[in-house]
Amino acid sequence: MNEMTDPAQELESPAPEATEAAEPQPPAREVWRVPPAQPLRVIAAVLLLAAGAFSYGYALVNFWSSPALGVHLEIPYPAYLLIALGLVLGLCALRVALGLWSPHARLAIAGVAFLACLTFGIGGGRFVSYTIRGTRNPPHHLNLSRGDTFPDFRLADQNNTVYSAAVFSSHPMTLVVVYRGDFCPFARFELVELSRRRSQFEKAGIGIVAVSADPRQRCAMLARFLRTDLPLLSDPNEQLLSRLGLVQHYADHQPDSAIPAFFLVDGKRRVRWIFSSPYYRVQPSPQAILAAARNLHNSP
Repeated sequence: MNEMTDPAQELESPAPEATEAAEPQPPAREVWRVPPAQPLRVIAAVLLLAAGAFSYGYALVNFWSSPALGVHLEIPYPAYLLIALGLVLGLCALRVALGLWSPHARLAIAGVAFLACLTFGIGGGRFVSYTIRGTRNPPHHLNLSRGDTFPDFRLADQNNTVYSAAVFSSHPMTLVVVYRGDFCPFARFELVELSRRRSQFEKAGIGIVAVSADPRQRCAMLARFLRTDLPLLSDPNEQLLSRLGLVQHYADHQPDSAIPAFFLVDGKRRVRWIFSSPYYRVQPSPQAILAAARNLHNSP
């Protein structure tokens, strides 16, 4: 006998379609949208970076021959400020570049700006260290004071003309420049400045002679290089320099060099004015020397 199925049970049994879980839908695919170009921000970053590089480079390249950058100052603040300005402009360029929406442009410009800031910071720090610590004269004692008689000497210049203490009688006042040597950029700049203003010194009654420990051949080469006719006296045997106490000895067998100093000597060989500095890069400007000479003429 066949079993009869209860119609109520058939109604209560779930449908096969209702028990099956819904199939997951694939995620929607993102569409890449090119960010805006931001040309003004790019131009601003590039201009700031270029201005910073110019400021930094101008200070490093022109410091050695520019009174405006403080070559005559014990602490060259103008050069330091230009280097600091370059670093600040580089940091501004980096900040502007980081605000770019394009990842490629941001990576390229910000990367260059970061490397530039690194260069400005490290290079500027080395420059400050060099100007403050690397240009100091060695410990020495100057064996001459104001009122002393300038020592006698007999030295040849670049043209093999022999000079002696009799040179002081040719002018009311004579400027004796002791310079480090032909290798020193500060000495070369000072000699060029004195050469350009030699007529002003002659008009003021001041003759000029320069002395170094260079051999005569190197004095002749330096005179040709600087196109100067100032007498560059050669004292390789340190006949005069050792008596003045202005000789720098080197431990690695390099030739000795002179320690810079400046003297105004009158016609009677009496030392009237002396300039020396702890730094060999700090040298008096021609205007300062002429002003000192005028003060001596006005003094009793």
